[in-house]
Amino acid sequence: MKYIITGATSFIGLELVEHLLSQHHHVVAVCRPDSKGLTKIPPGVEIVLAEMAAYGDLHKAIASADVFVNLAWEGTGHDGRNMETIQYGNVIHTIAAMFAADRMGCKIFVEAGSQAEYGTVTTKITENDECRPFSSYGKAKLEVKNQLFELSEQLGIKYIHLRIFSLYGENDHPWTLIMSSIDKMLRNEPVDLSSCTQKWNFLYVGDAARQIVGLVDFAYENPLFRHEIYNIASKDTRDLRDFVLSIHTLCQSDSTLNFGKISPEHIVSLNPDVSKTEAVVDIIDTAKFEDIIKVIIQKKLAVDK
Repeated sequence: MKYIITGATSFIGLELVEHLLSQHHHVVAVCRPDSKGLTKIPPGVEIVLAEMAAYGDLHKAIASADVFVNLAWEGTGHDGRNMETIQYGNVIHTIAAMFAADRMGCKIFVEAGSQAEYGTVTTKITENDECRPFSSYGKAKLEVKNQLFELSEQLGIKYIHLRIFSLYGENDHPWTLIMSSIDKMLRNEPVDLSSCTQKWNFLYVGDAARQIVGLVDFAYENPLFRHEIYNIASKDTRDLRDFVLSIHTLCQSDSTLNFGKISPEHIVSLNPDVSKTEAVVDIIDTAKFEDIIKVIIQKKLAVDK
């Protein structure tokens, strides 16, 4: 099949591109003209340069495709998550992208939603739970879901809304909890943390890419499929403190772990139900958390040498 991937140079985007290539799909990567990640796009991928504001015209650059996966989103950093102008600009651009996908003849449109749509939930989180997002980012992602559910009905295009939880992997951003903690622990520096008593769930980015493609295959082959929400997460939910202590042990670190030093405004608990996704893709996660952390540690130690 021919896939269009926006946000193709992102953490999940690059992993998805690699996975699709391994499955012999034709991939078109839509990237910002000034993207620093363009050099990371692997050979064999068609590249189209476009800002999100121009997504409504993508059909002029791409004649046809089967699947449109929209991973692009402005204002994903900490500072941008509550900037309403930026967040709701994303809503407008994403709606325009679905219109363009329809003009290209795409059968399926996939949107990267977020666990932030749920807001603060302390119980197990299912796709049917009422959403109460507290950030502009989460509210905008939820608005996209609502708008595209209706628009997909009008256009007759199948729609998959991904509620992505916490991804990790070897190429993750350096400021994430896992990567920043490993850096400090390998230097035996103190690590300031929240109480870390809430539930948390980490999904290896490679397994996330595999889940997404599995969901697309299911929707493509199912004539009755219309639009659905799927949690993208692993089956490994623990207290967040347990993950941190595991990293500490694997680093063989003497770092002091200052639990409770940070007091976030909102305590988010991630305890996703993945039974709906599992019913479609069968095997949710293939990577064990500790095994991937060992790989990350070895890579960091190799660079330091």
